Amino acid sequence: MKQFLIFIGGMVAGALLLYAIGFRKESSVREQLGRELIETLSHNLTNQEAEVQYIEVKGKKGNVTLHTGMTKDSVRILVGKPDNVELRSYGNALEDWGYKIRNNYVPDLEINFEAGKLKSLRQN
Repeated sequence: MKQFLIFIGGMVAGALLLYAIGFRKESSVREQLGRELIETLSHNLTNQEAEVQYIEVKGKKGNVTLHTGMTKDSVRILVGKPDNVELRSYGNALEDWGYKIRNNYVPDLEINFEAGKLKSLRQN
């Protein structure tokens, strides 16, 4: 009977040891995944900041500096009210603004927005 109790005690101790090792390994894997996720997110944020471009354009209110990612309201305040507005939707809301600065017939300055943020522009 004593040997049987020792055997059962050893089985229980072994099971607890295996459970503790497995739990520790699982938490270390979680920590590693968490670190990798944080590193990836910080790398993406750094890349997004690096992709911001500053552009100086001549608008209705004079020379202004715009940057990619700027909101439509900010652009309207700096450049003025657009002469032409074209709306499209392909998954995201796309909006093109045209400004007639030097030419009264064709826009000299075209500003493109995607999801309400400045995506690109072209000035003749």
